[in-house]
Amino acid sequence: MPQGSNPETTPPNETSLTDTDISLLCDIGEFSSEKLDEQKTRRLQRLIAEGFVEPVGAAKAPAKYQLTTKAQKFLSERGAGLNEA
Repeated sequence: MPQGSNPETTPPNETSLTDTDISLLCDIGEFSSEKLDEQKTRRLQRLIAEGFVEPVGAAKAPAKYQLTTKAQKFLSERGAGLNEA
């Protein structure tokens, strides 16, 4: 398999998110309090490393994570709207 062809090792300048990644971004954007299993935790760590998600401080509780501008732009370009209260 050529280097960089695996979505888990995609170079930073190439965005290759799976449907599961996008679903997780939407959950985070909607402040879902769903517990993360091991697979989602790994995906979350990857999304943080790629600049799509960032941890938030206690002042923004109950959310532990929030979308970055990069993630919001990515979702907007793909028509994945988030409910905003």
